[in-house]
Amino acid sequence: MNKKVTLLILALALALSAQAKGVIKIADGEVPAAIKTVLEANANKLLSDMEHACIMHLSKISIANNYMTKSAEEDLKQMWKSSAMRCPDGIISCRGMSTPNGGWQLRGIPVDLDEADEGEERQELTIGFLPDGRIDQVAIAIEMHRYDELMAEQESDLDYTRRQIIVNFIENFRTAYNRRDIGYLEQVYSDNALIITGKVVQEKQGYKDVSGSTLGGQRVAYVQQSKREYLTRLKAVFNRARYLNVKFEDIEIVQHPKYDGWYGVTLKQHWHTSGYSDEGYLFLMVDFRDENLPLITVRTWQPHKDKYGNVVTTREDVFSLGDFKIERK
Repeated sequence: MNKKVTLLILALALALSAQAKGVIKIADGEVPAAIKTVLEANANKLLSDMEHACIMHLSKISIANNYMTKSAEEDLKQMWKSSAMRCPDGIISCRGMSTPNGGWQLRGIPVDLDEADEGEERQELTIGFLPDGRIDQVAIAIEMHRYDELMAEQESDLDYTRRQIIVNFIENFRTAYNRRDIGYLEQVYSDNALIITGKVVQEKQGYKDVSGSTLGGQRVAYVQQSKREYLTRLKAVFNRARYLNVKFEDIEIVQHPKYDGWYGVTLKQHWHTSGYSDEGYLFLMVDFRDENLPLITVRTWQPHKDKYGNVVTTREDVFSLGDFKIERK
């Protein structure tokens, strides 16, 4: 191709990227006008860099770290390895709010993931900021309506603040799987974490479970792993998978009725890689006594259906806080 024609096409692509893109506007709320301007400017720089990388089909996204911390930049680059993403064109009205650490957060930002499952391309992004307005977090968010529902279930002002922290934790936790961040998962699992994984197994005809109900010859067997065993196997999965997408839904947060700072988080997890998919219920018992370093002390996963589509675990069958004894130190 003629060099001049190539340069003309490149210039046209750049011009289109500058015109056709989403523009973030923070809806009226709790963000003061002065910092609101900074948040909008930095969020739109991020959207512009994402748009440019998508239009130019770049395998790596380039970020100017004057508006983003180095750690957030590295996290975004890891996310980009799983899937490029861009915001839809037009004005994007999102919610701005303060965070317990004195920073800021924008929620409800629509984003389309190139490598998402069919029908799951449109998801939501949350952007976290330091008090000075620099971006220090980018994560795939839970739906805005579910966020509002979880916050509305608060039992006190303290519980509301903790729920903010917990939702932020859940979103980071989910995004850590999508960006294959073993280092982050090392930090959030307690060294003595109890990790239990369920697997559907075939039994003799007429097998009955402990409740006496017949499962059509199938039951769920459970395997216990240490933190090290679990993360070693997970790292191998990360290395094998060309593409990985983890989605959470039906999230429920329950405060322990007896022990302050302990919470149970139950959700349905959809796991999809280039070679394997499953759907099941995830339960996490999390110690939030140190709000700067929440620790997962129990993780259980139970399959929802077998390979034939038969339900083997219902929501009522999922592990909960009452199934585990807390030994406080």
